[in-house]
Amino acid sequence: MAASDTKNNLARDEIDALRMELASLRARLERAEAATVISEAMENSSEAIVIYDEDGLLVACNRNFRELYGYTEEEASKGVHFAELGRIDVERGNVVIGDEFGDGDDYLNRKAEYRKTLKGSFVVQLKDGRWIKTVDRRMQRGGFVSVQVDITDVKKNEQDLRDAKEAAEKAAQFKSEFLANISHDLRTPLNAIIGFSELIQSEFRGPLGHEDYREYVADIKDSGHLLLSIVNDLLDTAKLESGRLHLVCEDFDAIGCSEEVVKRIRPITSKKHLNLSISKDANFPEVIPADRRATIQVLNNLIANAAKHSEDGADIGIHWHVPEPDSVAVTVSDTGTGIAPELIEKIGDPFLQEGSYAVHPGERGAGLGLYICTKLIAAMGGRMDVESELGEGTRVTMVLPTNCSGPGYAGSDAAG
Repeated sequence: MAASDTKNNLARDEIDALRMELASLRARLERAEAATVISEAMENSSEAIVIYDEDGLLVACNRNFRELYGYTEEEASKGVHFAELGRIDVERGNVVIGDEFGDGDDYLNRKAEYRKTLKGSFVVQLKDGRWIKTVDRRMQRGGFVSVQVDITDVKKNEQDLRDAKEAAEKAAQFKSEFLANISHDLRTPLNAIIGFSELIQSEFRGPLGHEDYREYVADIKDSGHLLLSIVNDLLDTAKLESGRLHLVCEDFDAIGCSEEVVKRIRPITSKKHLNLSISKDANFPEVIPADRRATIQVLNNLIANAAKHSEDGADIGIHWHVPEPDSVAVTVSDTGTGIAPELIEKIGDPFLQEGSYAVHPGERGAGLGLYICTKLIAAMGGRMDVESELGEGTRVTMVLPTNCSGPGYAGSDAAG
């Protein structure tokens, strides 16, 4: 019996051992199956996923993670610390450090601090311009899983919202300045017209044949021209702001165009006995392609401004030249009062008047002339360069492309 019991006990022990081995094998198989499922899920995910253990060592990652940062399989292999991957990012310039992180070390320290707490998320921009948001979550058995999400579209939408807000604020400011300025600018010539008309009507100086009435009529005429100029500027500004200005590309004689403008503003230049000269370089073409009306309007504003800022008997030059291939330019130069350095960068802002190049004291306007110039030049695809020195004079250059590629032309790529 004793021998039989011993055999039975041995058999039971062997069965128990076999049972335990089978259970262990089953557990290993289940873990392997689970690992396979997790691995397949990671590889099939559209996001970049990486798993680290409690020491920050890489356990597993998917192909998207390696491709996102340009890691080789050896670099992003099991056992690599996340800090080492961060150093690779900095050394290769995979990420844009920028002002937010100071330098590469600060970036790595900030990321390490985030990994300690795993609170919130960590956002970084890649060298190709994409924005990536990293969200890490701890696992029950230690370690953490890290998911990298492309949020470029979200960032773009945020920037679009900021731009829209800024544009709305600028529009509100523009309206406020418009109302503040235009109420005065319209009232001044209207008061002059009404006032001098009442003086004439009441025969303040006696019968209408009195010589003073001629001056009153001249003042009424000047005020009427100023009022018309302001209204025209307002209409042009409204067209520019609403996008209803459509340019027409045509070939025209730039010199003839300049002569037309000089003739138009002769009443201003004659009073001050100004000497205006029109010239061009030897290689300047006979005709240029652009919007003739817009070019005349810009020239009119630039030459009129030069005339207003020149002393009696001064010289004003209008010179056409070819500054670079596929472009033409005209420079209007004067020896007038010049522009203060802090105001040069503001040239083209609406309602720029007080102490600026826009007008002389006593020669008010809506302050929209140079604003309209910059808008028209931009619509023609060009640019306006300003050089000036106080007490020495100013040079304003309009540069235009010769292919009529500006956004204001009908049918242009920029317009579409």
